[in-house]
Amino acid sequence: MKKTILLVMLSLVVNITIKAQAPQGFNYQAVARTSSGVAITNQSIGLQISLRQGSASGTIVYTETFTATSNNIGLLNVVVGTGTVATGTFNTINWGSGPYFIEISMDVTGGTSYVLMGTQQLMSVPYALYAAAGAGSAGATGATGAAGANGTNGTNGINGTDGATGATGANGTNGTNGSNGINGINGIDGATGATGANGTNGTNGTNGINGINGIDGATGATGNNGTDGSNGTNGTNGINGATGATGANGTNGINGATGITGPVGATGNNGATGATGTNGTNGSNGINGAIGATGATGNAGPIGPAGNNGTNGTNGATGATGATGSIGFAGTTGQTIYYDGSGWAATSNIYNSGTNVSISAAGTPPVASAALDVSSTTSGLLIPRMTSAQRTTISSPANGLLVFQTDSPSGFYYYNSGSWQYLSPSSGGGGGGADSQSLIYIADGF
Repeated sequence: MKKTILLVMLSLVVNITIKAQAPQGFNYQAVARTSSGVAITNQSIGLQISLRQGSASGTIVYTETFTATSNNIGLLNVVVGTGTVATGTFNTINWGSGPYFIEISMDVTGGTSYVLMGTQQLMSVPYALYAAAGAGSAGATGATGAAGANGTNGTNGINGTDGATGATGANGTNGTNGSNGINGINGIDGATGATGANGTNGTNGTNGINGINGIDGATGATGNNGTDGSNGTNGTNGINGATGATGANGTNGINGATGITGPVGATGNNGATGATGTNGTNGSNGINGAIGATGATGNAGPIGPAGNNGTNGTNGATGATGATGSIGFAGTTGQTIYYDGSGWAATSNIYNSGTNVSISAAGTPPVASAALDVSSTTSGLLIPRMTSAQRTTISSPANGLLVFQTDSPSGFYYYNSGSWQYLSPSSGGGGGGADSQSLIYIADGF
């Protein structure tokens, strides 16, 4: 079916007297037409009506559904607030917190596959429900007291600020509604005409009987926030946390570069392959017999035994070992070969006599009585550093083994005759100011 056009006309019938209860609903009429303008008559049509607060896309506060039947001119009549509720409660809508918009969706087959037809703002008529939600019914008017004697007229005071305009009084009883005519298509709103000049104020008429008190005006805007109070005094600083554990030992120094391996000697020639054994002599062929009649195929004879393999030849002699290849770089006596990142080089700073090693800036050979001879006037010897627990787990320490203990009591320890001995600072020589983990030889000892 073609998409339908929903032409809407709202009407509200609310009869309110001083003691009347406002109806919880308002009439809604619409004409269902096809896209070509033909009325959809005498047909069951599904409607979904939603009320949105604040704007045409605002929050939905109430949704209900109807299944209505159009009449012979396509007219639908429902009372909003009396359908099958989907969400919200009609009686609790705060009509004073508008504006409100009515959203219409329709299924021309009478089902629930609703198609949105449009949304438009509700104007003043439904807000009679808000007026009805105000103060309770007025009580009976009390008897008028006797008039007192007129006092002397006082001086007229300064006119006070005009109060907010009270709500419009209740409408008079509506006359009987005439029969509804066929709704015409709404014309385009004309431009608003200019405001006419104010007419001359007429003579004040006699004061009429006081009307019922109007509904209280809306609450005034909230006043500005007061000045922020001054900041409170800062609290006392918390106690410092405990000192963290000692960091892990530093990374061991880089190992010296491995010397170049000499080239592998040439592989000896393989021995000659042994001669193949002689094949056995073939047997002589038998004499061909006369060709007789083809007899039946005889059974296959047994396969003869395989001939013996020839004896393997003797392995050839192992070839001579090739000459040792050149190391590719040669230094002078005692120099150490190392790779400097771009090529191989030799240095005398690490001097190796074959049984003794020296480290010095001058490249002097080691003294004969020292396996390791370190000479420097700018730095010390940094030996292994560890905790007490790590020191005591060294397996089978040798006499004379020296370490530096990092936890208390920190200092140098050496192993001698089955126990670790502490080198007390008071037992050594002078020479302060160096790193406590550097052991320096001076004239009066360690």
